[in-house]
Amino acid sequence: MSRNEDTTKRNVLSFINGREPSIDRRFRPCPKNIFKAIDIDNIDELDDDSNSNFDDASTVSGDISKTSTIGEDGAMVYLRLRPVNSPSSSYKIAGNGNTLVVNPRLDQTTTSNNKAAMEKHFTFSAIFDNNDSQKGVYNKCIGDKIKLEESFTVLTYGTSGSGKTFTLLGDDVNPGIVPRSIENIFTLYNSNIYPHPAVKLQNARVVILDDELLAKEIISTRQVLTACGDITSVHKQLQQIICSDHNFETTVFDDVSVMIWVSFVEIYNEFVYDLLELSASNQTITVPSRKNLKIVSNDGKVFVKGLTQVYVKNSLEALKLLRFGLQRVTYASTSINSNSSRSHCIFIIDVLKYNASGLITEISYKFCDLAGSERLDKTGNVGSRLKEAQRINTSLMILGRCLDAANNLNRKKSTEVIPYRESKLTMLLQAPLLGKEKIAMVVNVTPTEKYYEENLNVLGFSSIAKNIIFKPPIVKQNNSRFSFFLEYSKAGSAQNAYIEQLLEENILLRSDNDRLINEVNNFQIRINSELLRQEKEIRNELVDSFEKTLTATKEQAENRLKQELECQKRVFESKLAKSSDGECLVI
Repeated sequence: MSRNEDTTKRNVLSFINGREPSIDRRFRPCPKNIFKAIDIDNIDELDDDSNSNFDDASTVSGDISKTSTIGEDGAMVYLRLRPVNSPSSSYKIAGNGNTLVVNPRLDQTTTSNNKAAMEKHFTFSAIFDNNDSQKGVYNKCIGDKIKLEESFTVLTYGTSGSGKTFTLLGDDVNPGIVPRSIENIFTLYNSNIYPHPAVKLQNARVVILDDELLAKEIISTRQVLTACGDITSVHKQLQQIICSDHNFETTVFDDVSVMIWVSFVEIYNEFVYDLLELSASNQTITVPSRKNLKIVSNDGKVFVKGLTQVYVKNSLEALKLLRFGLQRVTYASTSINSNSSRSHCIFIIDVLKYNASGLITEISYKFCDLAGSERLDKTGNVGSRLKEAQRINTSLMILGRCLDAANNLNRKKSTEVIPYRESKLTMLLQAPLLGKEKIAMVVNVTPTEKYYEENLNVLGFSSIAKNIIFKPPIVKQNNSRFSFFLEYSKAGSAQNAYIEQLLEENILLRSDNDRLINEVNNFQIRINSELLRQEKEIRNELVDSFEKTLTATKEQAENRLKQELECQKRVFESKLAKSSDGECLVI
């Protein structure tokens, strides 16, 4: 290769002019100190399709509002740094506040050719530090997504103890993403929520519930909500905090009825469990009484067969179900976190909107709290804890492979297959992984030297998620005619109240009917028991009478035989006497 050709190639592939991986779409160069760890003579070994650490570590940066499809069509990836007493100097926020600069550790020389000793830049949609509250996290991560009425999935990812669960759920004073989303959803549809579960997603299909099924769903919902316990005071406190932080608006939809269903799933050791099932054990360990559910795909839609779905009419009921399911999540103590979640949990809210024209819109919100990912030598796990950690790391590795495959499909337009079937977690997240739903990932990092290696893995994992391209949502039209929705929406308040009264009376009549049937069955059982008892008594009396009669007859027969024997004896003696007298005369 000539000197001119070598110079030309360096100009094309250098870290100043190249687009991959260190230059963003606004053509801003990387920091100068990165050249200290780069051997320019070997730069031709990198290409645009390289899968090296640079490609994974350097993502597109720039103004979020002006960048290409990341904010509108791609995954939104956020970073949240957990507040610590002694943060490491290896982590610095640069750029417009959305780039995390990770410097090499002190024991790594910057003059070597080792890629691990280089300064790395990770760009996110936004970065949250100590100054950002739960309100700010929700506004940037969720914001107006619920108002847009598009299905989306929220993932919290990071090592154990990095604040994933706090970001997603929060506490009684600082509510997280899920409680705020619940309040936002029910505020949005407040005036259009249908009073009864008339339509339901069953096996990923919308079905109409007849009177019998509707009554069963209402009774089942009441049973589950009764088992949840009363949290009215806690809900009022959270509602006041959320309403003071946000100004959620209520949208009135003409001729639209909204039905909201809630379900809660746990994936523990690659087993899928229903957290809202009444018969499930309240213990926090795997017990035989919990039933492993099956994940099924129907016409490209994934669902959990036999999963409990509860119809909710307000945010209080949804929050009850959330807390009820959290009591059954599998937790355990490790050397990193004394109360570490050992499973992946997915809280699902399905919104069904029926339009009078016949259109049914399905909107699904999934909130996934991923289990912590860390190296086994840091946790000190043994036995069952070790098995749990291995399953967790395997499922997260497969999730990373799926994101990487989706990234390669977008960049190379190849025919690579996304391996979402290799894990239960990725099977449930099939829709966002295939680009059918939008996805938002909140990466949680503890900025200390202790977790330096784990943080690099977490950051590298999240850096490839932003290239997933989403397709526009599909609005399906139901072929059946549900005219009662239109009649209900057009009817006056008096007629609506009358309809609700009839439905309540129908439920009461069904309950009375079931009670009467049970009473008749119990009465029939008592009658049968009484008949059996009387039959036994009569049988015993007959047996006793027969035995007495048999004994008397036997005695009479014995007496008669004795009398006959006496008669025969006298006859024999008489004949014997006569025979003796004749012999004497002959002599």
